[in-house]
Amino acid sequence: MALEPIKIRVDRQAVREIYDDLAHIKDGAPKAMSRAINHTLGVTRTEASKEVRKQVKLKAGYVRDKLKVRRATTSKPQGAIQTPTRGTLLTRYPNRQYKKGGIGVQVKPTGGKQKMPGAFFIRFANGNQAVAIRTKRGPGLGRSEGLKVLYGPSVSQVFTDVKDDLQATSGNRLMQRLDYEAGRLMAKQ
Repeated sequence: MALEPIKIRVDRQAVREIYDDLAHIKDGAPKAMSRAINHTLGVTRTEASKEVRKQVKLKAGYVRDKLKVRRATTSKPQGAIQTPTRGTLLTRYPNRQYKKGGIGVQVKPTGGKQKMPGAFFIRFANGNQAVAIRTKRGPGLGRSEGLKVLYGPSVSQVFTDVKDDLQATSGNRLMQRLDYEAGRLMAKQ
């Protein structure tokens, strides 16, 4: 899935103190840790979606679907945000076909649509639509020979750029949430 996950740095001494405080509660420390990780992953996923959409003009639902969260458990207190490394068809971006030929696509959130004079829409066998250009001309070419389907920046490419900005804030949020979850578990006892 993802090329390189977000690495969140935590204060190891503070984590050890919380583990010591929760030692008398059965599965206390792993439970607090997994809950804190899962909460932090959810908030970080939302922030990552916003940061991705600041760089490319994709719909929020599409970006949210591509940012997958692997949740932590008490037996394995590790989580991750992953994205598939597949390309994104240009039809996922705002586009239009011009009367005089060509297609305009807006990849960046600011500015207008970039016009591609020789581009046109094609439909795949599965019903998806794509933007393509002809690379070869002449007789004897089959139905799909000589066509190149065009792709824009994928969610994983943009996520790779923005994940470094999210690491520091996510680490602070994780430590705050770990304190909160530890307090909740101690209050129940």
